[in-house]
Amino acid sequence: MAESVSYRSIIVASQYASWLLGQLLRVRYSISAHRPIGLFERKSEHCLILAPNHQTYLDPWLLMIALKYRRFRALVPVRPLGAQDFRGPLQWFKPLIKIIYRLEGVFELPPEENDDRSLPEKLRGLLVALKHGDVVTIFPEGEIWKQRQPPIGKFAPGVIYLHRKSGARIVPIGVWMSQRRWPRRRYVVQFARPVQVPVDLDQDAAAEWLREQVLALYEKARQREER
Repeated sequence: MAESVSYRSIIVASQYASWLLGQLLRVRYSISAHRPIGLFERKSEHCLILAPNHQTYLDPWLLMIALKYRRFRALVPVRPLGAQDFRGPLQWFKPLIKIIYRLEGVFELPPEENDDRSLPEKLRGLLVALKHGDVVTIFPEGEIWKQRQPPIGKFAPGVIYLHRKSGARIVPIGVWMSQRRWPRRRYVVQFARPVQVPVDLDQDAAAEWLREQVLALYEKARQREER
């Protein structure tokens, strides 16, 4: 069902409020972003797939507040894909998370127990959003990656399906976060220019190709901070 204009207005207003209030996270995180010249410089960006690696539950907010206001404004609304199968302490906050999802315009993955978890089912909402020209965010690892080696997990093929089905370009994003937690944890975002995945690769090979692009960005962000 198509979203109403009033609901989309709520999403936009909520994302602006989140960007503003999210600046408080800078008390806990030292956040920096690096991007190619000209990226997100237009007044409005349309039909892009943001594809970062996943470091923390706060990634959706940290990624946006890493951008200056003018570049953030060019992307809004940004429609993320979020899980609804919560584990550990997050289970206690599920009602609150559901409200945030609704206000922020998050598309929820079908529950894990749902047998109909095909790619078209999982990504239907993002495809509709891209059709309307929105920017979407998908974490190709599918979960927060906690291992140090390799620093980025395997990419699922969903992002490639989304890219080829919609024709939207992918913006690879490498996120590096310091192991040191106090007094402030460093959080570095390295953006790349939008790309088209090589058409001669199948979905799994294309997902690995994209992972290599993001891994290179991750290493660039890490080396930038560790010099």
